Amino acid sequence: MSKEIAIVGAGISGLSCAYLLSGNNYNITVFAKAFSPDITSNRAAAFWFPYHIRNDKRGRDWCQKSYAFYKQLSEDPASGISMKPLVKVLREGVQEEEPVWIEFIPDGACTLTPPEALAPGLKKQYNVLVPLIETQIFLPYLRNVLEESGVVFEKRIVNDFEELSSYDVIINCSALGSRDLCRDVSVIPVRGQVALIKTDTSRPVYLDNEKPLYIVPRQDAMIVGGTFEENVFEEIIEPATIERILNTAYEFFPELKQHAVVGSWAGLRPYRAEVRVEAEPGTKVIHNYGHGGSGFTLAFGCAEEVSRLVKNL
Repeated sequence: MSKEIAIVGAGISGLSCAYLLSGNNYNITVFAKAFSPDITSNRAAAFWFPYHIRNDKRGRDWCQKSYAFYKQLSEDPASGISMKPLVKVLREGVQEEEPVWIEFIPDGACTLTPPEALAPGLKKQYNVLVPLIETQIFLPYLRNVLEESGVVFEKRIVNDFEELSSYDVIINCSALGSRDLCRDVSVIPVRGQVALIKTDTSRPVYLDNEKPLYIVPRQDAMIVGGTFEENVFEEIIEPATIERILNTAYEFFPELKQHAVVGSWAGLRPYRAEVRVEAEPGTKVIHNYGHGGSGFTLAFGCAEEVSRLVKNL
């Protein structure tokens, strides 16, 4: 007998769960107060990288499963996913934390630049081949695939799981909404602000955690970021912050001054000290939230875990 499944949330966590469950003779409805492009997932500089997940060893498996999924899907040009070189640098005079993130990287996907080949001012440079997920293409692509497989999308705010009591399984992918829906104040907003400049897709993804600075060359624009502002609840763009981000980028890449500024974004990452992926005992609710800045990196690995939990309910 087919299970009736409700998914709360239409960000990448909710959509990835719907995708992995949709081939299992389930009737799936996705409930959300907003859909792409009006969601936080659309604003993600979505390159695969284990960001703020390194202390959760469960994340190694989740990250690598997502990596494999995106790598396979990158063979379809319509998906908006491509395999892209990422350059992660450590500057001279900066103390490096133990690089445990390397444990999350698939074998063979990461190399070090030889010391004699480093640019001036650099102490170390990692070169990683990563999936780049262009959210403005991938999220509509994914929704179209889901609708073709029979998944239903309903715009609705869910205030209590009891509203969905007629469903056999409820999957909570409500991100920051879990603060109210689950009364879980351990999930907090972390605001990220980025500038958008005219793109150059020939550039690699660039990452310098210490500045912080990242540059993501999408087809529509280059994302230049960013900030990590904990417990900021307002999704507001601050012009002074955007100017500071751009000046940091210009300091190391003066040629970027020739690229017109075409916009800016702000979004709230749903951060939790430990990602919550579990079935709530005594209920038919499965939780999948708190991914912080690693939502796309973890999505399909976590969704596989959710799929296993659904089968056990």
